[in-house]
Amino acid sequence: PSVRTAKPRLANPIVEDKKRPTWLAVGSRMPSMEYSDSEADVKGDRRFSGEKKEKSIWVSSLSNFSVQYNFSVIAITLKVMADKYPQNGERREGASPPVLCENIPTHCMHAVTPPSTDWVKELLKGVVFAGAITGQLVMGYVGDLIGRNKALCLTVSLAGIGALASGLTAWGDHYAVYGVIAATRFILGVGVGGVYPLSATKAAEESGSTDVQKRNLRVSLAFFWQTPGALFPYVFALILLFILPTAESQFRVLLAAGCIPSFFILWATMNEEESSEFRNKGDQISTMEILRDRKMMFNLLGTGGCWMIYDIVYYGTSLFSPTIVGKIFGSGDNLVKQCWQNIVVQSAGIPALVCGIYVQQRFGTRNLQIAGFLAIAAAFFVLGLLFDPLKDSPGPLFFFYIVLMFMLNWGPNITTFILPAEVYPPKVRSTMNGISAALGKVGAIIGTFIYQPIYDEHGIPVLMVVAGCISLIGAALSFWTIKPSKEHTGEDDTREYNTVSVEDNTDEVGHLRRVVNDQ
Repeated sequence: PSVRTAKPRLANPIVEDKKRPTWLAVGSRMPSMEYSDSEADVKGDRRFSGEKKEKSIWVSSLSNFSVQYNFSVIAITLKVMADKYPQNGERREGASPPVLCENIPTHCMHAVTPPSTDWVKELLKGVVFAGAITGQLVMGYVGDLIGRNKALCLTVSLAGIGALASGLTAWGDHYAVYGVIAATRFILGVGVGGVYPLSATKAAEESGSTDVQKRNLRVSLAFFWQTPGALFPYVFALILLFILPTAESQFRVLLAAGCIPSFFILWATMNEEESSEFRNKGDQISTMEILRDRKMMFNLLGTGGCWMIYDIVYYGTSLFSPTIVGKIFGSGDNLVKQCWQNIVVQSAGIPALVCGIYVQQRFGTRNLQIAGFLAIAAAFFVLGLLFDPLKDSPGPLFFFYIVLMFMLNWGPNITTFILPAEVYPPKVRSTMNGISAALGKVGAIIGTFIYQPIYDEHGIPVLMVVAGCISLIGAALSFWTIKPSKEHTGEDDTREYNTVSVEDNTDEVGHLRRVVNDQ
C-alpha cells in the first residue's frame, strides 16, 4: 500500500529565526494587534466550543463585577459606620443609629467623644488601590509566566480572603476596627487588582477569533459588569437597612459579601486549560527587558498614561459621590435616601456603557477615547459653572450630575480596559496589561486624596473645573499616543510577530500560511 506522508502541523505560521531582530528590538514598530497563532489554529482549537466561550465570558464578567463592588463598597460602608465608629474625630449632635435601626441599646451610642481618626476616610478609600497596584504588577507578570487561569485562581483567592476578613476580623476600639479594615482591604486590593490584566487577557484570547472587533467586543462585554458592580453596594445596603437591626451587622455583611464572587470564579477556573495563544507564545520575557524598549514605553504612555488620567477623575468622583449628592440635596442622617440617590447616579453608567460599546465597534477605540475625554471635560465644566447658580434647585443640579456620570462611563472607561489587550502581543500581554492598570490605580490614589482637600479649600465648583482640565490632558495624550488600528483606518499596517517581521519574509510567510490553510 502507498504510504501517505503527513504534512507537519504548524501551530505558528512564523518560523523562528534568531538571526533576525524580534518585535522587542529597540525602535521596532508596535502593531495595534498581534497574535502568535494563526486564524486556523484558533478556529481549530477544540477549547473554543460554544460552551467554553460562554463559560469564559461569564467568568471574566463576574471577575469585573467583583472588582468594582469591592472598590466601591467602602463609600457607603463608611456612611453606615459613622454613628457606631465616628470618623474624623467628629460626632453629630444627638446622633442616632441609621434609619430603621432605632433599637440599638443606649449604652452602644458612644456618648463619649471618640479618639481622633482623621486618617480614616482617605486611608480606607485609598489603601485598596495601593494593594491593587501590587496585584496588577505581580499578577500580570504571573499570568504570562504560569498561565491566565492559574493566576486568576490565585488572585481571586486573595480577593475572597481579604473581603471576608475585612468584615469578620475588625473588632475593638476605633483605632483597631479601622486599622484592621485598612490592612485586610490592602490584601483585598492585591486580589482584585490582579483581576484587571487577567480577565481582559482571558476574554480576548478565549474569543475563538483573531478579528480585532470580535475580541474587543468580548473584552467590552466582560468590562460592562464593572458598572453593575459599582451600583450593587448601594442596592445591597438598602436591603440590609431593612433586614438587619444594627449598623454593626450591616457594615460587616456589606464588606464580607465581596468574597462571594471569588468562590464562584475559583470553582469555574481551577481546572480550565489555557488558550492556544498562551501555549504557543514562546519564552517568557523579563520586565526589565520590556522596560528598556523605547517603543514599548511609548505604547505604555498611551495605554497606562491615559488610564491614570482617567482614573484620577473617575475614582475621585465615584468615591466622592455620596458627598457631592449630599451637597446637592443637603446632608442628613437618612441612609435610605442616600442609597436611592446613589443608585440613580450609578445607574446612569449602564446605558452609557451600552452606547460606548456600540460607538467603539463602529468608530474604533482611539476615536471613542478622545471623544470620551472631551465629553467628560465638558460635563465637568458645565456642572462646575452651574453648581452655585442652581444650588437652590437640586433637581436640575442632580440631572447635570447624572449627565456627568453618564460621560464618565461612556468613553475611556471602556477603552482604557480594551487597549492593552488590543496593543500588546501574547508573550507580554498580561504583564503590560498589569503595568497599564497599575498606572491607572496610581491615578485612583491621586484622585482619592486630592478631591477632599480641593473641596475643603475651594468647594465643588472649583473641584469640577480642575477635574475638567485633567480630562482635557487625557484627550490630548490619547490623540498623541494612540494610533488608529488597521481595522478602523484601512491603513496597510505592517504586522509584527514574536520573531520575524512579515515585511521581511513575505514569500516565506505566504507559503507557510498556505500550508496551514491546506491542512
